[in-house]
Amino acid sequence: PAWPKGSKSRGFSNIEELPEKKSICTSRSFPDQGLSQLGPLEEAVAHFASSCSRKLKEQDSCCRAVTVFAYTSRFRTDAPCSAINRTVTLTVPTNDLRELVSVAVGALRSQWDASATFFYKKAGVIVWDICPSGAVQGDLFDTVDRAKQARLAAAIDAINRKNGYNTVKVAVQGTDTSWRMKHEHESGKYTTNIDDVIKVKA
Repeated sequence: PAWPKGSKSRGFSNIEELPEKKSICTSRSFPDQGLSQLGPLEEAVAHFASSCSRKLKEQDSCCRAVTVFAYTSRFRTDAPCSAINRTVTLTVPTNDLRELVSVAVGALRSQWDASATFFYKKAGVIVWDICPSGAVQGDLFDTVDRAKQARLAAAIDAINRKNGYNTVKVAVQGTDTSWRMKHEHESGKYTTNIDDVIKVKA
């Protein structure tokens, strides 16, 4: 792998010893004109937050701040411009799927402008102010039952590890795929999908 500049001088011998990420961003550009309705954009943001939750758990860390952003194409002169950027600071650092999705979607809704039709071309979620899961500072007035939340999260994670990522997900993630990237020229999955196996007539 390509090592970060100066990593050898700090004594890193393998990829597992690299420092944890200070922030994690999941974002995507949308096809065609972009997304003009709140529903599909909410689903996209929920998926991005879910991905951030998974990445936090993979490095055994939690975040204290969540930023949601979305903006229209800067190259279009025939449509109104808009930019959404909202940061929410959490009372207690977390990597919980439901909590991060709820915060991200809530931030998007709070900034949504229904006065005009905007075509958002890109959106994303950034989680930052990251700390190790074992060093989370609690809050005396926290209203969340963290023990119950942890048990539910462990059950969901176990199901998803066994059956595939997002087998169990938050309802707001929905089933709409209109915001996903197009794959018209994607190569066939010859080793994992029986329908893509090349057929030869003798």
